[in-house]
Amino acid sequence: MTRELTAGPAKEKTMDAVRVPLNAYWVFWLFLIAGFAGDLVEVVFWLVTRGELISRSSLLYGPFSVVWGAGAVLLTIVFHRMDDQSAGRIFFTGAALGGVYEYICSWLQEILFGACFWDYRHLPLNLDGRVNLGFCLFWGLAAILWVRLAYPMLCRFVGRIPRQTGRRVAAAAAAFLLFSGALSAAALCRMDQRREGVPALGAVSRFLDEQFPDSVLRARYPNMGILSEIGWYGGDAE
Repeated sequence: MTRELTAGPAKEKTMDAVRVPLNAYWVFWLFLIAGFAGDLVEVVFWLVTRGELISRSSLLYGPFSVVWGAGAVLLTIVFHRMDDQSAGRIFFTGAALGGVYEYICSWLQEILFGACFWDYRHLPLNLDGRVNLGFCLFWGLAAILWVRLAYPMLCRFVGRIPRQTGRRVAAAAAAFLLFSGALSAAALCRMDQRREGVPALGAVSRFLDEQFPDSVLRARYPNMGILSEIGWYGGDAE
């Protein structure tokens, strides 16, 4: 059973929080909060470093980063019950895990959509433009912050939500994310088909062409690079 998250001294609270059973309810709430927070962090980071206010969402509708949400779930699964490990071990494990995770995500984007949503080829010590050492170190730092601070705090926050209310909110959020995610994937896949000259043969394809032309998708994903235009990872432009 889930332990009481608000009883006992601060250290005991943290220990109880990181030992919350990883059932679907808890994991989804972590995915939801981390995905929303990650999108906000990227928007602020882009604004501060580049002076541009742009969309960094993974979805056509809703401020949500699937990469950040799934990354938080991955960190939770790997580091669950590892709060007693040294900071060094958490850091290096997180750095390696983050690098592999980013590489796989980038590769899947290329395979599914013929596009990339980040490109590190201009940075030193990168691997095929998909990952680079600097961001791997960031993942290591993020792992420490997640294990020591963010995860226990989020567990206590979710633990205070009445279970019935939490389930209703989670169900509504899940339905919305599934809808937005499916629509986003379909629109991006259709964009790839248009580049390959595939005509709209059915009602769904025609709807996607009308409602989500390339101009709309490029506005929603301003940092998206089309591989046929920028050159494949690790290679020269065609």
